[in-house]
This record gives sequence, C-alpha cells and structure tokens, in this order.
Amino acid sequence: MIVLVGLSGAGKSTVGPFVATRLGWTFVDLDKLVEDEAGQSVAELFDELGEAGFRALEHSATRSLADRHEVVLASGGGWMIDPANLAALGPEESLMTVYLRVSPEVAVARVGAGQMSRPLLAGHRPVRTLQSMLEARGAAYLQANHTVKVDLMTPDQIADAIVALATGQTPD
Repeated sequence: MIVLVGLSGAGKSTVGPFVATRLGWTFVDLDKLVEDEAGQSVAELFDELGEAGFRALEHSATRSLADRHEVVLASGGGWMIDPANLAALGPEESLMTVYLRVSPEVAVARVGAGQMSRPLLAGHRPVRTLQSMLEARGAAYLQANHTVKVDLMTPDQIADAIVALATGQTPD
C-alpha cells in the first residue's frame, strides 16, 4: 500500500488516481470513504461531531483497509498526526508513505473555491491556517518514507515520481 500524506491542497486526491492507474492498483480517498460510510460530507461531520469525532470515524475507516494490498490511499490532512492510523494499516514493511510537501501558499491556490468544503480552511486566513497546521503536523509528515516537493510539479510529474519510488527507480 502507498499512503499519500500532507496538507490539504498538496494534491493527494488528485495524484492518487494517476499513481493507482500507472501501477494497476486501486485508489481510495479516505475522506470519501468516511463520507460514504457516514452518509454525510466531511464538513457536515465536522459540524456535527467536531474534529475529534471526525478523527474517530477516519480511524475506523483506516482500520477497514488493513488487509488491503495494492492500494494507493489519499489520507486526510490530519491523518498522519495519529500514529495509530499508520499502525492500523499493518506492518510497516508493507507500506510506503509519501509526504507531498507543499507550501501553504501553493496549497491555498490549488484548493481555490474548494476551500469552503474543507472545514479547517473555511476561515478568512487560509494561508495562515495552513502555516499553523504545517507547524503542528510537520514532524508527523516527515515520518513518511519519502518526501516529494510538489510546489513546482504537475500532477503527472508527481505521479511519475511516486511510481518511480514505488518501483525502485530513481525519480527524475
């Protein structure tokens, strides 16, 4: 399994399907899985349950993927801060984690109008919010096996780099 981690707007949900297609694997967007299981959007879940309630659902959805192989998983932006999530997916040697490192400014530009559907970015200062999140989550993200700096890359280039890492090639 390949797990993509990073801030909202890093491109996890955009790049994940490209990586899965190139490897012939299945793509799973964890936020979408949580929404499907709960019957509500992430924004609705945050409103109703708060962040802690949402994170509990996220962890439950993560556990449901434990025995899956050949999956590219786009995690939520805060997923990596709970070590139990990664542990729930199985032995470390069966996982490859990739941190899509993006600057808050680029992340906000990528999210654009979609930021209103992201509960933690819905305020008036999304760049500042992402900077704070990066400070809080950065150490967790850096626990990933690999880091790909994505600010200046297209989704295809990011996918190529991840596939190269997954197949033991040297990324360009």
